[in-house]
Amino acid sequence: MMFANPSERLIRVDAHDDGVNRWEMARLRTASALAGLVTSYSDYWEETGGFTTRRELPSIDPVLIVNLGDPIDIVDGNGERITIRAGEGFAGGVHLRHALARSNGTQAGVHVHMPLQTLGRLLRLPLGEMVDRTLPLNVAAGEWGRTLCARVAEATTPLDRAALLDGMLSERLSDAAADPLVTYLSAALHRSAEEKVGDLAADLGCSRKHLSVRFRQATGVSPRLYRRLARFGRLTAQLQSGSRTEWAALALEAGYFDQPHMLRDFREFAGVTPRMFLARSLPNMGGLVED
Repeated sequence: MMFANPSERLIRVDAHDDGVNRWEMARLRTASALAGLVTSYSDYWEETGGFTTRRELPSIDPVLIVNLGDPIDIVDGNGERITIRAGEGFAGGVHLRHALARSNGTQAGVHVHMPLQTLGRLLRLPLGEMVDRTLPLNVAAGEWGRTLCARVAEATTPLDRAALLDGMLSERLSDAAADPLVTYLSAALHRSAEEKVGDLAADLGCSRKHLSVRFRQATGVSPRLYRRLARFGRLTAQLQSGSRTEWAALALEAGYFDQPHMLRDFREFAGVTPRMFLARSLPNMGGLVED
């Protein structure tokens, strides 16, 4: 897809300014060649005087960010710390424990949103090696990662950065085929909390064990754990939307059996209660404050 009108790139803008903390994040479409492979880009900047650290919760969504501002310190789920400076980037696989992102209060960058399988294809790494890990992009993806960051940093506008990413990501992904069994199972696990992996495997003409092994190789986690993380992600998205706080109803809508079931996952994955989560949540999709 060629965007004749630049406004066609824009999905939405999330912004906030309360006099102490302010940020703006433009969500941008990818080229049609990346449909199903890369979801979107977020081009953002922020200045926060009220906090310096965010808690990043476990998620099935991997992270690939190019930093365009002041240094960021990342402490991943394993407790390992890295510092990412302007013109550098980092990638993170599925996390089962929360991570921390620290800055001096000023940030800018581009976040590439994608499914887990796409990250593995970009990095050329088995994602089992990336569970609870965040690595500098030049370490995780070698010279390609270093070049990507340098070229994104040279681009001067969000639209230029998006066009550059379209080209480099498309080229990289053309050399690494997706696993159709994993693509099918990922979609099914997102779609329903009821479908059994054994039934899905039968539909695909393979055994449950074979499908589960293929899935773990591509994503780093089992289908069961992936489904739990997807359900937790639906719940936290509902909470951050501010639509309702009737806990029992929220639990059922997200796919939990009941409220105690929801609370067990919240304690395990978030390390805080749902009420603490709401108290720490920033407006307009700003994330979760740690300090």
